[in-house]
Amino acid sequence: DVPTKLVAKAVPLPMTVRGHWFLSPRTEYSVAVQTAVKQSDGEYLVSGWSETVEFCTGDYAKEHLAQLQEKAELIAGRM
Repeated sequence: DVPTKLVAKAVPLPMTVRGHWFLSPRTEYSVAVQTAVKQSDGEYLVSGWSETVEFCTGDYAKEHLAQLQEKAELIAGRM
């Protein structure tokens, strides 16, 4: 494990992290969050870890299955 302070110095941290996480269906996940604020002296003030949230993703939605089928048919058509 790398201490958070070293990670904060190695990677510029935006105020808000945005993006998409691609989660697998029927998979259990645990998520905890830690925040860091860059101070005027260049050091980071790092919070403690949040409470851990555990959740499990469901099956694929019908629209996702349709997308997978469409991709498979396109690939099969090229072979």
